[in-house]
Amino acid sequence: MSVFSVLSGQKTYTVTFRKGESLLAVLQREGFSVSAPCGGNGKCGNCTVILQTGSSMQSVLACRTPAQEGCTVVLEESNDDLSWNFTKNRFAGSTGNEQGLGAAVDLGTTSIAVSVFDLFTGEKLGTRGEWNEQRTYGADVITRISYTMAQKDGLERLSRIVRQQIRRMAESICREHNRSWAEIRRIFLAGNTTMQHLFAGLPPASIAAAPFTPVSYFTESGTNELDGKQVVLSPCVSGYLGGDITAGLAATGLDFADGNHLFLDVGTNGEMALGGKNGFVTCAVACGPAFEGAGISCGMPAAPGAINRFSLSGEELSYEIIGGGEAKGICGSGLLDLAACLISLGYITEYGQLLADAEEWDEESVFPITDTVALTGRDVRQLQLAKAAVAAGIRVLLKESGLTCEEIEAVHLSGGFGSRLDPKSAVAIGMLPKELLGKIRPSGNTSLAGAETALLTGEEKRLLKIQGMCRYLELSSSEAFRNAFVEEMLFPGE
Repeated sequence: MSVFSVLSGQKTYTVTFRKGESLLAVLQREGFSVSAPCGGNGKCGNCTVILQTGSSMQSVLACRTPAQEGCTVVLEESNDDLSWNFTKNRFAGSTGNEQGLGAAVDLGTTSIAVSVFDLFTGEKLGTRGEWNEQRTYGADVITRISYTMAQKDGLERLSRIVRQQIRRMAESICREHNRSWAEIRRIFLAGNTTMQHLFAGLPPASIAAAPFTPVSYFTESGTNELDGKQVVLSPCVSGYLGGDITAGLAATGLDFADGNHLFLDVGTNGEMALGGKNGFVTCAVACGPAFEGAGISCGMPAAPGAINRFSLSGEELSYEIIGGGEAKGICGSGLLDLAACLISLGYITEYGQLLADAEEWDEESVFPITDTVALTGRDVRQLQLAKAAVAAGIRVLLKESGLTCEEIEAVHLSGGFGSRLDPKSAVAIGMLPKELLGKIRPSGNTSLAGAETALLTGEEKRLLKIQGMCRYLELSSSEAFRNAFVEEMLFPGE
């Protein structure tokens, strides 16, 4: 066996490897977090690390670089506290006289949020958010499912990673308030169907192939636990409409709402529900990772250094950077704004062509933002596919419900991306119908809010009722969706 060093933060580690192994494979095996949206297939270009050999230092793709004896791999510090990225949720209430602590978890594909509560007083000790460490194995659920199928220990590894991370996050909150993990009595967890399977150690392979039936819908109280603590998982509607959506519908109170409301949770997948107290028609669409900043040439998550806002003053383009400083890339909300601005300026045509000089186009066209950050024609195409999927899903729900946009009371945008995006930009690129512009309400992290409420009120039966209120439309074989998707590929014209 050979060895090399890994410098992560202020610590240096020595790791062993076998001849022919890639740097990414070794780093994954040793538990280091490296963003690899494509799962290490050499397609996304995001798993860059600094490789030092002797006096030479270079940026390389970890998935395409063989491990070398005696080299040093330099990793950027990851999993900073992302609590700033989660909007404050409404107070959920107290369970009464139960002693001890409880934890609520939003287990997202991209990020994880954990809140810890005093069960007696209902007081929230704190909330912590981190990037999901499973991102080393792919940005989306399909890539991670593929990993569990391709690797003998893949399911066990992904389950272990996320379970350890959730415990560590909860322990961190407890320590900050002079409390301990031993005081936690129970945990309520909400996530998409695949992520809940991975947490529970259930094989998710059946979710990736027709008829997309999960092993469990998590409708019965089982034996899920985390290091001795009881874990209740939110009930799921289908393979692609998970417990995060039932929790979100509860958090927004739409199961008691009069009229018709549109609930949207948009990320790598777009889950949506249309209805109210009389029931919901639901569906899910595949958006790809563009809204999360992955699969984009200069894309990145909504973290310090990301451009998250673009605006126009006449024909002058300006932007904002999270945390200030130099721009490192563009996150999902910034991508929407940028596309909206360039459509207005005539640099993006209705067919999605990026014009390098507002006159000529080829697929290699590049629109520079800074010396190191730019938008490419391929980026525009990725956004085009993502926005078309969301718009087509909405059209199908409206048609199935026999409703028009004018009959929608409100649009509830859930999740980090949904809460950050500018509704005007979403309409300008054709992701949302223009008739809904004045009805859009950012709702924050409704998955976490729903998990918090269920933890403190014990309203698990309410979530089961919501699951029963949802009628799911499978769009993979829907001709109506395919036709709508093709039509929605166009960007709005002037």
